Amino acid sequence: MKPHKQILLTVLILAVLGGGITVFAESAAEKTYVLPEFHIYAKRLSDTATAGSKIPAELKHTPASITIVNTDEMERLGVYNLTDSLEYNAGITVAPRGYDSLYNFSSIRGFDVSHNNIVVDGMKAFGTTDNLFSPELYGVEQVEILRGPASTLYGSGSVSGTINLRTKHPEKKPFGEAQLQLGNKNEKMTAVDVNAVNENQTFYGRITAMWKNQDLFYDHSNQKRLYIAPSFTKEWERTKLTVLPFYQEDKIRGNAYLPRTRLAEDPLHNILPDRFFIGVKGWDAYTLRQKGVSYELKHEIQSGVTFHQKGSYRKSDIRSRQTSGVYNPAMETLNRWGAMIDSEATSYGLDQYIHLHKEKPYFSSDTLLGIDWRYEKTSDQQAMRMLSPWTKSDIKNYVASSAVPSDPDMIIPMDNLHYWSREKGLYIMHTQTNRRLTLSTGIRKGYYEQYSERDQEQFKQSAWTGQAGIVYEINDKWAPYLHWNNSFSPSMALDKDNRLLSPTTGQEWEAGIRYNPKSSIQITASVFDLRRQNIHVPVWGESYYTSIGEITSQGFELEGRAVINDYLRILGSYTYMDPRVTQHTNPARIGKRPAGVANHSFNIRADAVLSRFDNGELTWGIGLRHIGKRMDEDNEITLGGVTLYDTSLSFTRGNHSWTLHVRNLFDKKYMSGIESVWGIPTGFAGQERTWLLSYIYKW
Repeated sequence: MKPHKQILLTVLILAVLGGGITVFAESAAEKTYVLPEFHIYAKRLSDTATAGSKIPAELKHTPASITIVNTDEMERLGVYNLTDSLEYNAGITVAPRGYDSLYNFSSIRGFDVSHNNIVVDGMKAFGTTDNLFSPELYGVEQVEILRGPASTLYGSGSVSGTINLRTKHPEKKPFGEAQLQLGNKNEKMTAVDVNAVNENQTFYGRITAMWKNQDLFYDHSNQKRLYIAPSFTKEWERTKLTVLPFYQEDKIRGNAYLPRTRLAEDPLHNILPDRFFIGVKGWDAYTLRQKGVSYELKHEIQSGVTFHQKGSYRKSDIRSRQTSGVYNPAMETLNRWGAMIDSEATSYGLDQYIHLHKEKPYFSSDTLLGIDWRYEKTSDQQAMRMLSPWTKSDIKNYVASSAVPSDPDMIIPMDNLHYWSREKGLYIMHTQTNRRLTLSTGIRKGYYEQYSERDQEQFKQSAWTGQAGIVYEINDKWAPYLHWNNSFSPSMALDKDNRLLSPTTGQEWEAGIRYNPKSSIQITASVFDLRRQNIHVPVWGESYYTSIGEITSQGFELEGRAVINDYLRILGSYTYMDPRVTQHTNPARIGKRPAGVANHSFNIRADAVLSRFDNGELTWGIGLRHIGKRMDEDNEITLGGVTLYDTSLSFTRGNHSWTLHVRNLFDKKYMSGIESVWGIPTGFAGQERTWLLSYIYKW
């Protein structure tokens, strides 16, 4: 029996038994009986992704390490932002610089995931420093994590990996969902997701909307978010068009910075509480508005020849008023100032290719011939507000609830920045499967240029990138693979002779094996060697940059997902990683480990149905996340390993479900990372205990 039929039959049988339905043979032609919906685990795991090839491809035919986190998993684990969706997966260091309510700061295999490496439906969002893309995960259907460099597919980017967010698309079936949520951080959320389709299934639309309010780490700080994304798909005989607009608005009142914790070396340790608000009430704020529209066009020219085109337009506006402070030991004062930034960015993207597909007995091939293009323009207006310094005695008084006096309103203008960047690439991808052997290759010529109006300088660079991989299916269960890939990231840095530094490059070798005995079990083991070269760093006290050489990351990953039966589902991962500086202009730096990356990490999660009854079930989930020892950049301070526990309890009855999710169950206090700020070691506070109670109604 085919898997999807087995799933359907199981659902129907359990629904009949659980609902105790008796069908009377009065008049079968006159009466229709609707079986109640019964929620059980599907026996199939998601096994198709586009992150590794631009077109849908089964994981077993992809010579690279890819993880799929789908809607079902996000709902079971209580995942409500991108950072949370990465936590249980191999090779990923989650939030080494603290948990941020807007942006994702994580690393894959020891290297940062830059904003250039987060793509939406296969298209880059924003690549500038200030206008980072802030995704709303309620609008995402599937998170695909591709480990290792991928410039052949997506152009310039980091060696770490690519995160592809597949947004919620219209589907050919009517359904809907309404959700309410309450949390311990004064969180309130309401959301709706509705899909409709016409009678002949040639036009279907979907609308997803969400509103959320929550308190942030610092005192007197909270965030509100609004997200709305209507979309539609129109089909003709040989053509399909999907249009995906969206609008998102974040308003933060108070401090939007990453949560920090003071170490014993900090002069204000035990004097200024970590949560204490040092800003100006009513002035400190952060507003981010994002809007845009994208489309996906597919046209079948003839059998086996298809034209694909994706286009996107995005606009991002930031208005930031944020107070910072640094302690001056000579004056024994906390010097305070307010940074004022108004930033506006617009990006346009286009990616089109011809897809040639051949299918024969025991043989298939897919070839992509394409060109992509992206243009981005950014305008920043900056200023600084000088605020009153605080002495230690002032701080003690303010902490003890004394009134904070008004600050001066002296504004110092700063340089305005206007710049644009443009990137384009020509690429060829080819994948072919001959019986049990799959070969995958690709090559790309990329061109990048950037212009700065302030400096009246224009930079141009280009690079060849490529990838090659092989998969051999030993049998229906085991499939080893081997993969090579590389990346480039353009340089905007000048050396002491005012010459443009070479691009930062990356290379990867990866070997692995997949164990997939049936559609309900996925296990992957892999070893990797990543090398990042020509890393640009500023020279202390100077206005130019230098290239420091190379950082190498080698390691082993093991990751698995399994639906054991209708009552138990398990996922887990283990990572051993050894990143090191292998080349540096300063010999003393060779051999040091990058900051915030653990040698060992281990995660496991189990969800079990405790009881089934009359169209309902009670499910309990428990998870463990272990993060090993980490170090600061100079390898002088070590953070001990930490183990965190998550749990959930869910009650489902028919179309209704109530779930309590708790992260960091025992409220373990820890630091997710450490760095030096103005010469003072500072830790980034780890995720505190959070609980969320949600109600979902589906129809």
